[in-house]
Amino acid sequence: MSSSLASSPLPQPSTPLGTPPGAPSLAPAPLHIATLAARPDLAPIVARWLRDHHAPHAPLAPFAARIAERVAPLGPEQCFILLEAGLPIGTASLTHRGLAARPDLTPWLTNVFVAPRFRGNGHARRLVSAVEAAAQAASIPTLWLYTRAAESLYAPLGWRPAGSALCDGDPVTLMRRDFRL
Repeated sequence: MSSSLASSPLPQPSTPLGTPPGAPSLAPAPLHIATLAARPDLAPIVARWLRDHHAPHAPLAPFAARIAERVAPLGPEQCFILLEAGLPIGTASLTHRGLAARPDLTPWLTNVFVAPRFRGNGHARRLVSAVEAAAQAASIPTLWLYTRAAESLYAPLGWRPAGSALCDGDPVTLMRRDFRL
């Protein structure tokens, strides 16, 4: 993967339309996506987010161990963190394993998470795009995900339903994203 994806700024408007030159900008804080390989100090934050979201009473250590492994320079086992003005606000990963019921499918977009107070601003889409770009950089033709209720997030981004399965006894929708390499 190119080093520019490992820690790349996202384009932001320099000033809102109609702002006079020299006036203070009302533009949003700058967004930036970093890999865990570039920012290993963020691993405990990501692990805590995912533990609190998926299993709040579970020990933190297993989540921390899984996240700490996601530092590959190319391809699966990468974790991406979205930062706003330097503050981590969301994460998503490219992993070999996703849904235990479907070990035949790989690799996966996993652990898409945006901190609650930052939701509704397109941040999940930014994170999904970063994982998709990493998959394409590694010449991965198909990426998989499963979701309990977020098909409407993924479908406009080119993800197609690909069946259903069970995850911890709950029904989930499998989705796939095919890339032209």
